[in-house]
Order: sequence, then C-alpha cells, then structure tokens
Amino acid sequence: MKLVTNMRIEAIINLVILVVGVIVAIAPWTFAPVCVSQMRCWNTRDVETVLGASIALLALVSTYRLLAHG
Repeated sequence: MKLVTNMRIEAIINLVILVVGVIVAIAPWTFAPVCVSQMRCWNTRDVETVLGASIALLALVSTYRLLAHG
C-alpha cells in the first residue's frame, strides 16, 4: 500500500514538473514576452524555450520510467 502511495506522489510531482516545463517553454512566445526591443532578445527567448522543453521532456521520461518499473 505504501509503495502505491509513493508512486502516486511521484506521478503527481512529475505531472506538475511537466506542466511547469510547458509553461516555461510557451511563456516567452505568448503571455510573458522577454523584452520590448527585438535586438538581443531572440537568444533569450530561444534559450527559455529550449529550457522549458527540456524540463518537460525530463518529466515525461521520469513518468514513463515510473510507470514502466512500477
């Protein structure tokens, strides 16, 4: 019973991390623009998108491994 509870908690944490990663990846393109001037902001926007996507990918892989080995 305790193992099932721990698995559920880990799955919920992974889901929250996945959602945060998706929000970080989408934010600079939609509701949280990086800056007003377009000169040097493209690199910041790209890095934030890649960072958010990698966070979401790691959470997805972690969830898959949890369910596969659970």
